[in-house]
Amino acid sequence: MCLIIHKPKDAKLDLELLHSASQYNPHGYGLMAFTGPQKISVIRDQYTHFEALRRAYVHFAKHECVIHLRLRTRGHINYTNTHPFRVSNAIYMAHNGTLDINCRIPGRSDSWHMANDLLQPLLRRNPNIIHAKSFQSYIAKNIGANNRMVFMDADRQKTVIINKSLGTEYQGVWLSNTKWFDSARFGLAAPNCNNGQVASDACSKLKLLGERFGQGLNKLNYCSG
Repeated sequence: MCLIIHKPKDAKLDLELLHSASQYNPHGYGLMAFTGPQKISVIRDQYTHFEALRRAYVHFAKHECVIHLRLRTRGHINYTNTHPFRVSNAIYMAHNGTLDINCRIPGRSDSWHMANDLLQPLLRRNPNIIHAKSFQSYIAKNIGANNRMVFMDADRQKTVIINKSLGTEYQGVWLSNTKWFDSARFGLAAPNCNNGQVASDACSKLKLLGERFGQGLNKLNYCSG
């Protein structure tokens, strides 16, 4: 599991919350931010050292940004498995959760395989598909309620959050869950962890994502929106 934080441009992230999250998620962090027209800046480290994370955030605090903090469930602890992942020339993705997909390369995480084997072939061919509500809904349906994905598109300067309603808003900042930091300290409700079967059922469908959208991509006309 992990934690994703989305900070809009005009919001301010509580550094105490960021510190708490760094203690719960020691296996790497990534930060991506819109820093100019058609520009996205990315910083990653395979270990989560709060002081380095704090400096990175302060540097980009005036921009819209997404922070991913990793707690390893599958795959090695290394730079390759550190989020975000590039899925097109201009789009990066961060994932929170566990996906029941085929991991063909030992040591690579489920998130890495999702990005490289399923999403990258689709989004490099048709990057605008990520902004189609139908495609967003399809991803949400197939990854299940225990997973969140956040995409940042440098070309369109837009952020797309899959399963956004299942996360939590705190002081204008979106959090993918309230489990992987000391939520009680910040007055947030404890997470509900009794939906394992729901996740299992949904994840069993995930393998169809690449097949359905890969085979039918030329026949489908997705309008961004």
